Amino acid sequence: MSIQTFTASQVLTAAQMNTLQANDYNQTVSNKTASYTLVAADKGTRVVMNVASANTVTVNTSLFSAGDTLVIQNIGAGVTTVTAGTATVSSAGPLTIAQYGSGTLYFTSAGVSLWFPSAGPAATSGLTFISKTTLTAATQHNLLNVFSATYDHYIVRFTNFSVTTGSVDMRYGTSGTPDTGSNYSNNGIYNDSAQVSTASNQFNASFNRLVGNSSANMGTFLEISSPFLTQKTTFTVSNSSLGGAAIIGNLIRGTVNTATSYTDLVLFSSGDISGVISIYGLANS
Repeated sequence: MSIQTFTASQVLTAAQMNTLQANDYNQTVSNKTASYTLVAADKGTRVVMNVASANTVTVNTSLFSAGDTLVIQNIGAGVTTVTAGTATVSSAGPLTIAQYGSGTLYFTSAGVSLWFPSAGPAATSGLTFISKTTLTAATQHNLLNVFSATYDHYIVRFTNFSVTTGSVDMRYGTSGTPDTGSNYSNNGIYNDSAQVSTASNQFNASFNRLVGNSSANMGTFLEISSPFLTQKTTFTVSNSSLGGAAIIGNLIRGTVNTATSYTDLVLFSSGDISGVISIYGLANS
């Protein structure tokens, strides 16, 4: 039970007192299986996130008062990010909550809150795991809310990555909407097992090319710089694969030629894409 309000001369029953005392020692728990926006009833409770992919807890104003607190925990594989909606969220530590992490959200006014992570400030260097997703065979995959203000640079690792036909292309997106209007440019070098090298250039297109041919069992490593920042997003990808009878290696670099802030990564092809994709954030300093 969340915190209750009692009026003057109201009789406090034994059952109510037992419930309130129980909440002091064992907070009311609500389990969430998707990104969640806090409501007034969350005051004094424990919000537990159990989501397999990256997710958010959004904090809005005019729901809580000065002195109100609540606990946020994460038991899912996806990293939870405490996100300022219409309210302000400040912290000396990270706003991300890794699996089995937690923290306390404390309000100094109706629209201002402080986040106190239980693990303390994040390390100042190294990679932080964000999400791992199994891509079931489909022509498009939208990876939502994988970019945030917490990191400027990201490492993406593909395992057992395959496409049945055609190339694999990528776009960035925001709030579930792919950016098809910006100009994307890239150039790459492709080497096959006969040691024949070819260069490919692509300018002012509506996507970046990630893999240039239908391949199976690709080993692919992608680095993305500044996707969430409102500036040009750049990337570098290297991969080796088996295309038909040839062993193929690719090195591709590219950019989005507009200054846009993105939260999503979108992969698409004329054929089915499958595999496992793991995303890591690289600390800003």
